[in-house]
Amino acid sequence: MARAGFGLLSVLLSLLVIGLLGAVALNHYWSATPNPRAGSAPGEGVSPDQSARLAEAQALSSRAMTALTLCAQTTGMPADMPGRASGRCSLGEIASNAGVGPNGVTADGRWQITSAEISAGGGGALTGQVSITGLGGSAAGLSASLFATPGGMVSRCDVGGSPPPASPSAGRGC
Repeated sequence: MARAGFGLLSVLLSLLVIGLLGAVALNHYWSATPNPRAGSAPGEGVSPDQSARLAEAQALSSRAMTALTLCAQTTGMPADMPGRASGRCSLGEIASNAGVGPNGVTADGRWQITSAEISAGGGGALTGQVSITGLGGSAAGLSASLFATPGGMVSRCDVGGSPPPASPSAGRGC
């Protein structure tokens, strides 16, 4: 009589190999994922409410950086002039695109864009900074900065009532 299919031993060995591969894969996944309880996440020491407010600040700084970039492109900032400041792209000119009033304050009065600047670096790469400060309500004491660097965007935050981080290495990651 001819045997059809797999034997019990081959099925058990297959399940054992799959289980071992799964255990190794999960171990690598867990070691690569930050553990917020261990304090290895970027938002270390930040309450959930502060984290939500900082996300608002990051969204506002991203909108402002996009508006600055569009302004720089439409005003024809030459890429061959390293360090040329974007004098034609003032906060008042990008305010409506960034979602703030002419003075940089949001409609609810909780956030203010304190600085917004961009310049063309060598090779045409845009570099700049947008800084946001919390004025009132649940945003008071919080600040964030978004930096456009040749290597990409860097977001830094502060929850201790300090001014917005002034460099891509200041403050904490957010």
